[in-house]
Amino acid sequence: MNNNSIFKKITPYKLFAAIVACCTAGFLILAFVNQSSKTFDWLIMQHTHEYSFADYFYHIFYGSDLTKTYNSYDVDPCFPPFAYLFYNFLYKIAPVAKMESLKEVQFYPYYMFIFVIAMSLCIVFFSFGIQIFFEKRSGAFGSAKSLLLTVLMIFSVPVGMSAVERANSALVVLILLIYAMAFKDSQNRVLRELSLILIAIAANLKLYPAIFGLLYIKEKRWKEAVRLVIYGVVLFTVPFFFMEGFKSIKEFLVIIYLMQGRSIERLTTVRGVVTSAFMYFGSEEAKWTGHHVGMIVENIYLLITLFCFFISKSRWKSVFLLTSPMVVYVSSAYRYTAAYFLVALLFFLAENEGGAPESKAEASENKGFEHMSDREKIKNLIYAVLFAGIFAIPVWAYGLELENVIYCFIYVMLIAVTADTLKERLKHG
Repeated sequence: MNNNSIFKKITPYKLFAAIVACCTAGFLILAFVNQSSKTFDWLIMQHTHEYSFADYFYHIFYGSDLTKTYNSYDVDPCFPPFAYLFYNFLYKIAPVAKMESLKEVQFYPYYMFIFVIAMSLCIVFFSFGIQIFFEKRSGAFGSAKSLLLTVLMIFSVPVGMSAVERANSALVVLILLIYAMAFKDSQNRVLRELSLILIAIAANLKLYPAIFGLLYIKEKRWKEAVRLVIYGVVLFTVPFFFMEGFKSIKEFLVIIYLMQGRSIERLTTVRGVVTSAFMYFGSEEAKWTGHHVGMIVENIYLLITLFCFFISKSRWKSVFLLTSPMVVYVSSAYRYTAAYFLVALLFFLAENEGGAPESKAEASENKGFEHMSDREKIKNLIYAVLFAGIFAIPVWAYGLELENVIYCFIYVMLIAVTADTLKERLKHG
C-alpha cells in the first residue's frame, strides 16, 4: 500500500473525529463499568457538581441590581458592563423580590427553565455557526461533517465539559467568534460589517476577544479596524451609564487590576506554570517569586506569539497564535477558555478539506489535503492529533489531573506552531 492510498483513507478530519469519538465512547463505558459519581468528578471542573451552571446564575445575581454590580466587594463580577445588561435582562424576565443568596439563585421560580431555553438556543446557534463557517470557508465540508463536529464538541472537555457545564459566557463568545470569522471575508458588505459588530460584542462580554481586531491590522484593512474600535468603545462605555456612570468605570478598573494580580498555581496560564514550577522546586515561600517571574515570562511569550502571528502565512496558524493569549495569558483563566481553539480548528479543517471558499484570497490556501506533499500531510496529521489532545476526553489518562493533560497538549502545540512559523519565516526570508 503506497502513501497516497493511506492518505486517502486517513485525513486530519477523520483522524481528529475518530480520536475524539473513541475517547468519548471509552469514557462512557468507563462510567458505566465504575457506576460511581467519582468518574464524572474526575471529568468535571474542580471535581464537583456543586458549581454546575454556576457562572450563569452567579452573574445573574451580580447583574440583578446594576448599581451594585461592581461595588459588591467581590472581584468575581469582572465582565464588561455590556455583559451585565444582558444578565440584568435575564433577571428581569422573572424577577424575585430580593436576591437572598448567591447559591440559591438557580432555585428561584423559572430560572432553571429560562436557562435550559437559553442553553438550547446556544447549541442551535453553535451548530449552525459551524455549518455556515464551512459553507463560507470550504465548499467541500458537508453538513453531515459539520453536525458530527458539533456533537463531538458537545462531548469535548473545553466546550461541553467546561464551558457548557459551568455555563460560562465563553460559550457565547465562541459562537460569536465563529460567525464573525465566517463572515469576515464575505463578498457581502453587510456580512463583513456584521463580523465587526460580532467581534465588538464578544469583546464586551469578555474583554480579551478584542485581540481579534489585530486580524484587520495584519491585513491592512484600516477602515474596518477603525470601525471595529468605534463599535467596541460605544458598547463598552454606554452601558456604564445604566449603572453609576464614572463611579462604575472606576470600580470596574479596580476589579480588573485585582484580577490581573491573582496568582493561580495551575497549568492553565503561562504565569501559573512558572509559579507552579517555583513552588515544586522551592517551597510555599517561593510562590510570589514565581508569580513575579511568571509575569515577565508571560509577557515574553505574548511578544513572541504576536510576532509569529504577524509573520505567519498560514491562516489557521495565525488564528491559533492569536487565540492562544485568550487561553494561557489571562492570569485567572480556567480551562473553558481552551474552547476558543475551536476557531483555529475550523480554519485548520477547512484548509485540509479544500473546496471553493467564498473569499478568492483564501482559495490558494485551501488546496486540500490530497494536493499537499507527503511531508505536509504527515505534519497536518500530527497537528490533528494535537488538536484531538486538546478537545478529547483523555480517558487513557484516567486518574491523572485532567486539566494538566489537556494543557500539556496546548503548550506542545503552541511550541510546535511557533517553531513551524519561525522556521517558515527563515526559509522564505
